Amino acid sequence: MPPLSILFAILFHCCILDQPYNDGPKGTMRRPIFIFAVFCFCFSPFHLMSVPARADFNGAIMAYDHGKFDPARTEFLNLAHRGHAGAEFMLGAMYFYGKGVRRDDTIAAIWFHKAAIKGNPSGQLAFGSLHIRGLGVRQNLVKAYGWLTIAANHAIPGLQQQAVALRYEATRLMQPGEITDAQRWASSFEARTAGLTRE
Repeated sequence: MPPLSILFAILFHCCILDQPYNDGPKGTMRRPIFIFAVFCFCFSPFHLMSVPARADFNGAIMAYDHGKFDPARTEFLNLAHRGHAGAEFMLGAMYFYGKGVRRDDTIAAIWFHKAAIKGNPSGQLAFGSLHIRGLGVRQNLVKAYGWLTIAANHAIPGLQQQAVALRYEATRLMQPGEITDAQRWASSFEARTAGLTRE
């Protein structure tokens, strides 16, 4: 069974796909599935984390799940400053959905990017999908394709299928040369994992 954090990422991207290309007023087409997704994320295995980081992260997730957004955000920030990619992803999700913070796609994109470059599959999926629609970043189909390819390469059931589906959406709008450039970039990507926690 894939980590439930991956299922959270998939639910996140289902919301992205439901949004029209012209986003309209901020937040108009977002589904209220976030609480369910965070609940799933609470029970995800954290085998790559140190015991204290795992406990802190679990505590932050539980606080978030109970609607205690300020303590959750504080703990996620503490973990993110120590290089915890899962916390960076959760901060991105908080800003994307406006949970405990003012909704801001640009700040969400920054946190998703931090998680993505560390090799966090959910962060890679989120960051790639933002580039398809230009949410929080300029629309860049080459980057979208590249990040979604990297996410798909993790071969995590569910996440892989979602990354492939999103990549197909980008491909329909791209020129052949752009696809070649994106494939070349994705094949040369190496996560920055020295001393960091990926999950």
